[in-house]
Amino acid sequence: MDYLRQLLLEAHREYQNYVVTGVMTPRVFAMQFLDGHHYTDEKDAAGNNIHRKAMGAIGILLQERADLVKWFFSEPSLDVSDIDKMIVLVYTESHDDENPDHVTFKTTYIGQVPELKLSCVIRAEDMPLLADCANGAGFFQRKVTVQEMNDLMSGTLDMPLVAGNLMCISYFFDCLSAMNLINHRWQTVLGRSGSILLQGKNKPQSRSNYSSALSRARSNGIFTHKDDIDILMKHIREKYVQ
Repeated sequence: MDYLRQLLLEAHREYQNYVVTGVMTPRVFAMQFLDGHHYTDEKDAAGNNIHRKAMGAIGILLQERADLVKWFFSEPSLDVSDIDKMIVLVYTESHDDENPDHVTFKTTYIGQVPELKLSCVIRAEDMPLLADCANGAGFFQRKVTVQEMNDLMSGTLDMPLVAGNLMCISYFFDCLSAMNLINHRWQTVLGRSGSILLQGKNKPQSRSNYSSALSRARSNGIFTHKDDIDILMKHIREKYVQ
């Protein structure tokens, strides 16, 4: 298993270098990676068998599970829990491609880690306050409706929103996370859902984008509209945090 993890880390690193940068298409990358790792330096049968089994799993991932490749390899970093989750999904999950407009997954592994969700506990009655804050601070390039804000927080947004002020967005979600009102992995959740797009590009904000924006907010200490967000968070804290 350790050998497979090492190969996945190497595949992730090369994917970042070649696919994310536009040097290769995912299909070409898959072929190149598999061809480049066909042989091994192992001298005994046991070592060769480990290599062949690991490459079999890598082959299934790269050639048959483009959904998992995009999900995990598009992230700038890959931690141990992500690697183990990916291995579980490769070995236990079958992908139903019969209806490309509605992709479903059939899982045979009972202990599969559930899909990450924002898990917001703020009630619908307070969504107008969140929408007003978002619009006042220019979170997005256009004003959002209360329904859109509710959909964003519940993970059911149909049309992505284009970020206008990512630093405020990141600070906003971090405040909610600090009060345990949303998933602490909100950066990953938003990055994978694609709910918020980069300015001028039809591309989702990545986890690293949120992290960088939050770091800027924390280092600045004082920035435009921080006070507006803090006022909202004071109200939210008084209502939801015991």
